[in-house]
Amino acid sequence: MLSSLGGPGRLLNFDERMKTPSLGLVMGFWFISNVLVIAWWWADISDRFLPGVLRYAGIAFFVSAALAPLVLLFKVRRSFFNPVVLGLLVCCCLALSITAHEANLLRERLQFSLDHEREFAHIDAVEGVIRPLIARITEVYVQILGDDHTRGGSTFHTHIVANYMFDSLSFLAVFALATLLLSPTASWLCLLTFAFYTQIAIYPGRMGPVFIAGGLFWQLFLLVSRQYPAAIISGLIISFGRTDVVFASAFVLLSLAAFERRWPTPKEWGLFGLLVGISIAVPKILIWMHPGTDFRSFLITHGDYFSKLVVNLLTMKLAVAIASPVLAIVIVRTFALTRTMAVVLPAGLVHVGIVFVIADFSETRLIIPALTALAFVASEGLGKLLEIGAADRGVTTTQDASLADGH
Repeated sequence: MLSSLGGPGRLLNFDERMKTPSLGLVMGFWFISNVLVIAWWWADISDRFLPGVLRYAGIAFFVSAALAPLVLLFKVRRSFFNPVVLGLLVCCCLALSITAHEANLLRERLQFSLDHEREFAHIDAVEGVIRPLIARITEVYVQILGDDHTRGGSTFHTHIVANYMFDSLSFLAVFALATLLLSPTASWLCLLTFAFYTQIAIYPGRMGPVFIAGGLFWQLFLLVSRQYPAAIISGLIISFGRTDVVFASAFVLLSLAAFERRWPTPKEWGLFGLLVGISIAVPKILIWMHPGTDFRSFLITHGDYFSKLVVNLLTMKLAVAIASPVLAIVIVRTFALTRTMAVVLPAGLVHVGIVFVIADFSETRLIIPALTALAFVASEGLGKLLEIGAADRGVTTTQDASLADGH
């Protein structure tokens, strides 16, 4: 996908015929953008320690640092003429926008979020025991970049940088999968709809809330593009953060085979069993390693099978209201089963089923996977409608031009 290095005005040269990004290109955007975001925010941390008048003279430096990404983008703008490459760039920008908006909105609760997330690595609550990855990553970011309790640190900046790591991969995953399943118009609609719904994940006390959906659609991207070794490695890693999304995503192997009216191949059955096994074995091993695990937050482990169901039925209006834009389009514009539905709906339904039984719909960050699945289906229908309308207008314009010429 990345073909060559160019001259002064074109630092990167991407394949202009590219219709979907490779795994290497997606990971490249994710890694490089994270390095740049860390460097960009870190440049602001030490402003409070400039002595006397130098603090005011340093304003020019901080203004220059703030505008530096725009200058850099202007220098390499010709590299992003391909819509797919531009989409990957916009994914990174949307992730940065959402994380900055979240930090600004929760400004008084940022330290609480960092501290609360880090506590999960040191307590025996079951929700912390079975997902140590996010807590450990947050701990590393705080140790390296600091927070308001450390000299030279900034909770505001660290919160943004840590969440950007999760959010950027989530946006890249959704767009990459969209390019595999949807038309260009529908892909952009899906990306922007996902950006809209990620804002309901904003919640004090939780880091990387968007990754609940991002992890699911990252796994779907790897499985649909048949990157099976990467899907296994990724599934193993994600299971230490969100084992439920690995479990739900595995069902795409069966749903795609059913859509194609065939039995899954032995390789698909084996991969399905392996991913389901990983998603079950990892939390069991983690609980076994913590014999004092506190299960009080999981009512179902105490034989209370109905409390969460009743609460979710009572709050059903909330979920429907949040999902109403995509539900309206899906209901009006869905006429037949499509490959997109076969990929996203089973995984989304399995995940929302898990939430329905053991969690609460009022924790809106937990229903983003299902909302994003609906966003894929709605974007597909709306994209077709817009493209047909554009084609009809093009035909009408051509006919009018012919009549004007006297033909």
